[in-house]
Amino acid sequence: MRTGVQGNGRRGPKMSEVIARELANHIVEAGLVAGSVLPTEREMIESFDVGRSTIREALRLLETRNVITLRPGPGGGPVVRRPRPEDLSEALTLILQFEAASLNDVMEARRALEPTIARLAASRITEADLEIMDETVRLVLEAPNPENFQEQNRIFHATLARAARSVVLQVFVESLGCVADGLAGGVTYSSRRYVMAADAHARIIEALRARDGDCAEKMMREHLDEADGYWHKKHRDLMTRPVVWRR
Repeated sequence: MRTGVQGNGRRGPKMSEVIARELANHIVEAGLVAGSVLPTEREMIESFDVGRSTIREALRLLETRNVITLRPGPGGGPVVRRPRPEDLSEALTLILQFEAASLNDVMEARRALEPTIARLAASRITEADLEIMDETVRLVLEAPNPENFQEQNRIFHATLARAARSVVLQVFVESLGCVADGLAGGVTYSSRRYVMAADAHARIIEALRARDGDCAEKMMREHLDEADGYWHKKHRDLMTRPVVWRR
């Protein structure tokens, strides 16, 4: 396999990149779950017939992609860690920051995607999904405060995305949700606003339980439009400010 500069002027993959991809493929094809231990550094050196620095670079690459964690010390080494949508949100936020995208741009994307998600979910959602979403509404109404709402709101939208049974839409919507987290960005709400959001979520759940895709889409669109209107009215400066990569 050639590495270095290819005939078209583009750099070919480094050996460490090739090894990183082979290891990622192995993790998926072997069905390794989070917490599974990969071969030791010494075993990889022998298996791939490369130097220690190449293996370490490959492992660091996988670690930065959140495919593995590297446990230090005796008995440590590379351990499988399944990538999550929030991992994508960090890379996405960094790209959006360089493109000077605003919270308004991200919210616009959510308003385009999530009503479609709700429509799909209406015909695919399970009773277990509905129970999780019911619980988020109950918990917000019991304790309408910022920390609780942030967590329950995340669970509600993530569960809805999974209920659509479209893995691509799920990953993108969950990632956008992390990027467009109003509370993390500085948006403030009163207790009344938390209750209003919970009521909107309850109406969406009602439409989903009735398997009414038209109504679920409409309820989600109205919910996001209302939230967008509030953000623009109360926090216009935040909506137009470029998103910033935060760890």
